[in-house]
Amino acid sequence: MLQNTVDNIAHCNKLRNVNPKLKVIFSIITLLICVLSQSIIVPLIITILMVYLTLFRANVPKKIYLQFMGAPIGFGIITVILMAFIYNQGAPLFSIGLFGFKISASKYGVELGLLIFSRMLGGVSSTLFLTLTTPMTELFYVLKELKVPTVMLDIAMMMYRYVFVLLDEMIRTENAQKTRVGYRNLSTTYKSLGMLASNLFIRTWDRGEVLFTTMSSRCYNGDLKILGKIENPKIVYLLMCTIFWIILISISYITKDFKLLEYINSYY
Repeated sequence: MLQNTVDNIAHCNKLRNVNPKLKVIFSIITLLICVLSQSIIVPLIITILMVYLTLFRANVPKKIYLQFMGAPIGFGIITVILMAFIYNQGAPLFSIGLFGFKISASKYGVELGLLIFSRMLGGVSSTLFLTLTTPMTELFYVLKELKVPTVMLDIAMMMYRYVFVLLDEMIRTENAQKTRVGYRNLSTTYKSLGMLASNLFIRTWDRGEVLFTTMSSRCYNGDLKILGKIENPKIVYLLMCTIFWIILISISYITKDFKLLEYINSYY
């Protein structure tokens, strides 16, 4: 099994013992403030804070974290570029000629793209903070306390379990193929991938049957039990979080008319 999976990081980080209910409440409310903000300043503040907590407080490996953030940042940059040309309202920022057509990028489109980009950064960093510092078993317990239907929780737990079963079988089969030079050229690679997919389906089906038989022999009646009890977070920590959220909301209201391009133009 891979040593740097999300589950492994969630169990071994330095914020592992922080109350999971507090982390869930903090992440979700901060995420909502980020999404509803009309200024790019608040999402950027949230991004900086979440990156600091995840990398320097939880000590999550930076290489793994950058891999998770790479795709959203790339899509965000593409979004800013596209929105600059699609939403061409107001004063044009610049124009380019393409196949005989003149395409203009507007300040309004750039500002809107930057706002969405900043919201995306804040949202992804908040989600990664929760995912990389809290094991899924504790998240399932919190969801159970929030009265999420038992059927949904059971399905989610089984799906989560079978992700690792599928990954384990894939790694075993792929390593066996590599020892038999199954990927030495393009044709053998295609053949090996086909055999891997078919063999993976059969093996995971067998593992599922064995697991169900094992659970049935242990009096499984359709209800998965979540062991343990998590205490409620301390009032002092909730008050600190509330003060932080109020500050963020106040900054969002004060800076709701802030425009980055106008600020840059006025500065220079």
